[in-house]
Amino acid sequence: MANTKHGLPQTKGFFKLKGLAAGVGREKAFTHKEYDNGGSRNSFSFGVQTSLDSTVYVNVEGYKNNKVYLFKRSEVKGQKGEQKQVEWANRYDYVKDGFNPMGVSVGLAKDIEGKNITTTYLDYDAANKVQEQLDDEMPIFVRGDIEYSSFKKDDGEIRRNKKFVVKNVYNSKEIDFETEDFKETAEFKQKIIYTGITKSDEKGDTKFILEAKIVTYSSIEDAEFIVYNTSLANQFKKNLKPYQSLDVWGIIFNKVDSDDVQEEVSVWGEEDTFKRANKSYIRELVIIGADPATIDKETYTESTLEEALNKLRNEGQVESSTWGDGGIDIKDDDLPW
Repeated sequence: MANTKHGLPQTKGFFKLKGLAAGVGREKAFTHKEYDNGGSRNSFSFGVQTSLDSTVYVNVEGYKNNKVYLFKRSEVKGQKGEQKQVEWANRYDYVKDGFNPMGVSVGLAKDIEGKNITTTYLDYDAANKVQEQLDDEMPIFVRGDIEYSSFKKDDGEIRRNKKFVVKNVYNSKEIDFETEDFKETAEFKQKIIYTGITKSDEKGDTKFILEAKIVTYSSIEDAEFIVYNTSLANQFKKNLKPYQSLDVWGIIFNKVDSDDVQEEVSVWGEEDTFKRANKSYIRELVIIGADPATIDKETYTESTLEEALNKLRNEGQVESSTWGDGGIDIKDDDLPW
């Protein structure tokens, strides 16, 4: 049985970005919230500019808990490591003994020799540490998990979100977007439950919309991916049936819509903010490849997904019978980078 609230394995997603830090000093980039039960939450959101016209925003966030689990790797290959539960105040007291918290690996500071200092912090503490050590335009490498969620607005509309949650952030080599050999790094890998693919009716480039289900720890979410490669889209169409899962990977696009970019107008003094247009962004996860060897025809079916949703409904996790209001563990060695 999977360790989830509904009993199904999660379909996990990962991302990696390399670029220049952006939006570090903006208002409310860092937030701290206190809760009535005595708990608290830290969150730090910043951008990673991956090219001249693309910036992806990511999050470091976590909650303060009374107890913390620490883990120590075994020195014997293949042997299970040790686990220790400690009080919050003692969460870093056992690092010298090889026990570390599961959290965010931060390597932004340097020692006197100029070498990176990498430390693992609990997500709650990492939000503070990354904010303190990160500066705008600092070249960085970021890797983490993609989290999917949704909520119902007051008007009944379902709002779906994708969040890029940081698990590793390090200093990177200098980056120049305008050099001839520059290659953008904004990539993802995701296990999806395929439900269908259709051709977009938008004018311009040939574009296909792939619809999928994503199984999280506590929900089942609807998600859309984009395919521009017609041959690849045909492979999905011909070789997959709804509710079969597989691994896909591709490119993260987060660019200003060129149709919304207006010419700059000469003014005396500063810009008239009343006339400032709100730019819209094209945010897409574009699939460029898939692994047919990972096709799973048995784990996720229409009936098992409905059973999982029923379990969540009975526990008050979802409000209706519709899909999406809401593991196969893909390790680092499995990632395409």
